[in-house]
Amino acid sequence: MSETVSLEPIQAHEIDSELERSLTHEWDAQIITYPNDLFPFNEWIRDRIRLAGYPVEDLSYFHEVVPASETYRITKQLCSDTNLPEFRRLLNRFVREVVVPKGKLRQPVAVQRFMNVRIMLPTTPELFFPLHTGLLYGHGVASRSLWLPFVDVTADEDKTRAMQIIPIKKSRELVRYAIDHKLTMQQMTEVWGKHTHQIKAGPGSCCLFSQEHIHGSGMPNTTGKTRISMDFRIAEAMYGDLLGRKIPAGYFHLIPNTEEEEERLARTPPREVQFKNGKQNIFYVANNTAATYSIPVHLQRYMMYDYINKKGLSCDYELFDLEDMLHCPTLWHLVEDRSANIVMYSIFALPEEQAERDRMLETALQRGNIVHFVNEDLQLVTADDLATIRNYLEFSRYGRSRLPMGLPFSDLSRAYFDRWAASLARYQHTGNRDAASSGDAIG
Repeated sequence: MSETVSLEPIQAHEIDSELERSLTHEWDAQIITYPNDLFPFNEWIRDRIRLAGYPVEDLSYFHEVVPASETYRITKQLCSDTNLPEFRRLLNRFVREVVVPKGKLRQPVAVQRFMNVRIMLPTTPELFFPLHTGLLYGHGVASRSLWLPFVDVTADEDKTRAMQIIPIKKSRELVRYAIDHKLTMQQMTEVWGKHTHQIKAGPGSCCLFSQEHIHGSGMPNTTGKTRISMDFRIAEAMYGDLLGRKIPAGYFHLIPNTEEEEERLARTPPREVQFKNGKQNIFYVANNTAATYSIPVHLQRYMMYDYINKKGLSCDYELFDLEDMLHCPTLWHLVEDRSANIVMYSIFALPEEQAERDRMLETALQRGNIVHFVNEDLQLVTADDLATIRNYLEFSRYGRSRLPMGLPFSDLSRAYFDRWAASLARYQHTGNRDAASSGDAIG
């Protein structure tokens, strides 16, 4: 990258005026309240810790019950537990009844698949999260964030165990400054830390903010008390192609729009039973779409093996698609000519042209060939599955997105595209000149 290239994360006001209004009002580090008796996330987390064998009464004194060496393992287990059906129903209802109306969002919305549960001990001064923005971690400009502390951090003396944040407009200035001056992490902590304020919240309240807000702990917890919190992201369908590296269906899950729809989905039979159709399973590996072009084959295969091991499935064969053939002839061959199930990396490995994609999915469904989409943990078995897959593809604007799925809509992406375009132009110019010289010599 040339030293003269100036980079700046794309901001909401450059894309959509309504998105900008939302991020600078409802989602500008605003504290909202919710009925904790209806959404007792803090008690649910405490009970999960107890189930792990640690009789915690007050989450603020977690560190007196759970060994520090066990904290990371417990943290990751809690993150995994947030994908349990009982928690997802509670969370989905919270999103529909609290977040959507108070954040003035428009349905349908998608929510992060696994929540981030964070435990900040007062006994480990090196283990804290630096100040940062979501954009700088690959999140998209249209993604929104919520931070829910499960302990009370409203008092001034709780500052070092609370999360710190900077309003969006000042955050934009400071990020620009850090990029221009190539600040180190320590320098960013010092410069940005002068402008942070403590998020004062507790059970029954949370903070709404965006991927442009500078936030984080920024300092060790010196209060003598533990902080346990949860954060997650939410996205609207109208901005489904502005989510950066956090791809819909893989990172984000669409939630039912109503409680009735949620109840209907809860009554669907176990997936493992539906997978057993007596057919063999063939891995399909490809780099034929914009979303999969840069995904190494060995990583796709690794995810497929991990998936079948978890699902108790076999791998009986593997086929590759033919690069430079965007019509995906190998995938069509599997769908139309083989009586076998397909295990493939992603729904974004399907053809980008909607009519062809619809015909392919409908054909697989009619022939009874199950298609497994590993990255998203989606399967095509029933007509309802087909509707779900189409909803995710529509949510992400697949085939008509502003950039390839998973690529941040940022100045860095633009700079790389410009660099590659210039390199290609030089190559073509040299090639044409060499061809002309060769022609003159022959003549």
